[in-house]
Amino acid sequence: MRTSCVLVLAALCVGVGCHDNAPQVTVKQGSLRGHYLTSRKGRRFVGFQGVPYAKPPLGEMRFRNPEPPESWVGVREATEYSPVCIQRSIFAKQIDITGSEDCLYLNVFTPQVLSSLRMDVMVWFHGGGFVSGAGSFYGPEYLLDEDIVLVTVNYRLGPIGFLSTGDVAAPGNFGLKDQVAALHWVHNNIELFGGNPSSVTLFGESAGGSSVHYHMLSPLSRGLFHRGISQSGTALCSWAFAANGSSSHQARKLAKLLDCPTSPNAGLVECLRTKDARDVIATDKQFMEWDVDPLIPFKPVVEPTGLQDAFLPAEPLQLLQKGPLSIPWLTGINSADGALKAAPIYEKAELVAELNSQFERVAPITMFYGEVSSPDVAAEISQRIKSFYFKEQPIGNETMHRVVDMYTDSFFSWAANEAVHIHLSRNFVEGDGASVYYYYFTYRGPHSYSELFGDPTRDFGVCHADELIYLFPSARVFGNFSATPEEEQMTDCLIHMWTNFAHTGNPTPLDTKKDVMSTTWQPVTSIDNLEYLHIESPSNIYMNSGLLKDRVRFWSSLPLGFTNTARTLLRDEL
Repeated sequence: MRTSCVLVLAALCVGVGCHDNAPQVTVKQGSLRGHYLTSRKGRRFVGFQGVPYAKPPLGEMRFRNPEPPESWVGVREATEYSPVCIQRSIFAKQIDITGSEDCLYLNVFTPQVLSSLRMDVMVWFHGGGFVSGAGSFYGPEYLLDEDIVLVTVNYRLGPIGFLSTGDVAAPGNFGLKDQVAALHWVHNNIELFGGNPSSVTLFGESAGGSSVHYHMLSPLSRGLFHRGISQSGTALCSWAFAANGSSSHQARKLAKLLDCPTSPNAGLVECLRTKDARDVIATDKQFMEWDVDPLIPFKPVVEPTGLQDAFLPAEPLQLLQKGPLSIPWLTGINSADGALKAAPIYEKAELVAELNSQFERVAPITMFYGEVSSPDVAAEISQRIKSFYFKEQPIGNETMHRVVDMYTDSFFSWAANEAVHIHLSRNFVEGDGASVYYYYFTYRGPHSYSELFGDPTRDFGVCHADELIYLFPSARVFGNFSATPEEEQMTDCLIHMWTNFAHTGNPTPLDTKKDVMSTTWQPVTSIDNLEYLHIESPSNIYMNSGLLKDRVRFWSSLPLGFTNTARTLLRDEL
């Protein structure tokens, strides 16, 4: 037996190259040396970290589209993560600026390189509001229990990644175009890592979920992936799109803060290219009007008309209404996604008091509709929101969960519902058959991301990002994290459904392991009463319909400037 193992190892070394038995792969740019890792259940797999997928976007490359990576001589060590893209996380309450502009790297994890299996590929785009996060924050140990190849990606953030002047000087969406460059790298190289370039699933959470949805709409991404998973984030979220020329206003404000000219735009951008990246990121506090709000001053934008390499040639709703939607999509929300905002508010008594006493001033800022509404319309919206959620009751400790609901609906549930409705309506009208799977995640274990976002002593419910605890290792976030038996079961359930979707486009196909998942997740079929999978606990997962119907209907009735509702736009077709 020992002799046969030695022979197998020797054969592996001949096939992929060895350095102290380290796995080696040669891509177009050069050779990479990876290392072995161990999964949650003890499976050995291979990791290649810090792999360049584009040229460093430095100097004159700042505020430009990414370019293909340069080649190297010799063997490049790929055993450590690259620096994160330069950032300061308002969500983690970071004081210091971290990371580097030289950050366009990805990480590949595979059960085996040069495999004849051609395994399905899952590409992860991290969240963080387009201002923070990194691929390295999401370890592979859970997902690599399954036969998939996992890729995690860094992309440019904040003004470095999303500055837009509204014209060719800086058309914007550079961070999203970085993601496209990563997808091209995957398409061209993933077969060398045992992956199948014809079976690629994108998945992401929050801004990463919105990114996945954007790729479903963008002409630049077509043909590069085949399924999408958007967790607590779609292209219709109020925080995920800059409308009404707000991006050029933000660009001019940034220029003023850094002593650059505000016109012409070409001069503005050239000047900003000369500024230290840390100084650019350090302007973030100057964009805050109430506490840290608005959270995301630099967002995805529609690019100038006629631009050949535009990632987003029209508004998301227009692309949803008219563009191809033939890719299976899995999406959903957490029941207390809004704790992302409620938790930091309830950490400071003065913020709760201001939300109560200055609601008409604060609400349009913190919920973004002030960016796209006249003062009179914003005042009307504020009054209706306050009446709907709080009636005549003052905002305080007794209304904490209603504040959570308000932000859940404003930031996530309304947009998710509208997006699912559009996808289903388009399928109904055109009959292209692309399935949509909708979920509602309400399982809360001993830990919650609300501990990171704000007051750790309160139970806000199932917070934004809480499902990540069961998809990726959590020690980085929660210290000495040790999963309970029930949490292990929840991880088994989510990993099983997510990887099934990557394999087949169906999270619970006929051969689903009944000991892991006994419920069949049905796709959405009813336009008027959207079906969804309610994930309440590992032993209580069931189908339901009409998710948060009254709350969603309320938001659809508001005269918001982000978008018209799906129902209005599709009325004539239906």
